[in-house]
Amino acid sequence: MLTHSLKLITLSACLVWASACTPVLSNKPVSDNKGSRSLGTLYNDQLIETTIVDAILRATPLLETAHVAAISVNGIVLLIGQVPSEDTKIIAGAKARKVSNVRKVHNELLVSGPSSYVVRTNDTLITTKVKTRMVGATGFPATRIKVVTENGVVYLMGLVTQAEGDWAVRVASNASGIQRIVKVFEYID
Repeated sequence: MLTHSLKLITLSACLVWASACTPVLSNKPVSDNKGSRSLGTLYNDQLIETTIVDAILRATPLLETAHVAAISVNGIVLLIGQVPSEDTKIIAGAKARKVSNVRKVHNELLVSGPSSYVVRTNDTLITTKVKTRMVGATGFPATRIKVVTENGVVYLMGLVTQAEGDWAVRVASNASGIQRIVKVFEYID
């Protein structure tokens, strides 16, 4: 009797679990969130970033000690950091464009020595301020916007509508310490 009851409980639990995994049919249309990226796209963006930085640092001995970062959102790449010369900036941009699945490259590398620890720490603080303001604001999923700061310049990236991009710039502009804001959005409207 106890064994039979355990079997019924186990079967009931399995049915409840299986029904939770089954999609619920509805007469409402399926909505497509065009501003979000799939797991595959997120993985590709991470792979793009890693591949670009590796390719740039291996391109020439002059770039081995450069401070270079690549940020990719939906195959659109932002290059930031410092390189020793205009020629190395051009080489870095060319290397980035050759990476698979890269759709566009924004080469914002500066020709200068690597930024100091103090400058990088300040950039991190600015990014934190901007993201905090975005999360605190209502009406828009701030997780769809990537905020990156380099030398006091705030770069805003993501898949957004024109109105959402304008909203992000307004919110970001209220943070202190920003030299300028650069939009690197891909507009979906």
